[in-house]
Amino acid sequence: MKRLLLLLWLACGAACAGPLALPAPPKAGLEQHIGSRVPLDLAVTDEAGRAEHLADVVDGSRPVLLVPGYYRCPQLCGLVMRGLLDALQASGADRATWRIVGIGIDPSETPADARARRGLDVAYAESLPKQPETGSLDLHLLTLDAPQLQHIAAALGLHFERLPANGAEPASIAHPATVVLLTPRGEIARYFNGMDIDPGELRVALADAASDRIGSATSRLALLCAHFDPKVGKLDTPVMNAARAGSLLLVVGLAGWCWRRRGTRAGGER
Repeated sequence: MKRLLLLLWLACGAACAGPLALPAPPKAGLEQHIGSRVPLDLAVTDEAGRAEHLADVVDGSRPVLLVPGYYRCPQLCGLVMRGLLDALQASGADRATWRIVGIGIDPSETPADARARRGLDVAYAESLPKQPETGSLDLHLLTLDAPQLQHIAAALGLHFERLPANGAEPASIAHPATVVLLTPRGEIARYFNGMDIDPGELRVALADAASDRIGSATSRLALLCAHFDPKVGKLDTPVMNAARAGSLLLVVGLAGWCWRRRGTRAGGER
């Protein structure tokens, strides 16, 4: 009987427990604006601190691979760039036929942050096996102020959100992990979402973009670059409501069983 009373107490406690709140998901996502042109008159600053316009790097000479992210990111942003460099190397596409341009989505970052990230990216690219006479890596990492950033984000269909610090985790920016392929004229030809880019698809897409041919939207979802602490995972309201309902049914069932068992014992004693 003591064990039964303990089970009843535990079930009642679960049924009466307050809701465990699940934090709202970040307001980050991606809308694919295939065929749209990016604003080439956008004011930007390169990793050397030079004031430029986007037209200085999207200059009509070759396709451009735009990589949105932030340079102090400790996790996915660097992996997206490395995945792109891996795919480019494996595709065999000559370095003279493409250019990579990083778009910094954190207005507080400086050209020094861009230079530090570029040093890491160049060192990684040079560590990969290369084709003979591949040339130097054409990589530009840009910083933007907030109004210019909103302008390019709207053109790319990019939605991101700054997240506050969480315990030991520093503040971060939630954003989709994607690479945007532009034609030499600055039109969006293709999105490559995630870190695993198929080298064959990339080579064909680069050749198409070089000829100003526009691709189609990809059905592959973009990974979300944001800090996530699995220790903080909580049940949402529908799950908790189901748990409460099950606990209440258990309480009612156990109470009924106890009542019937008590009646049986009373009848036997008579």
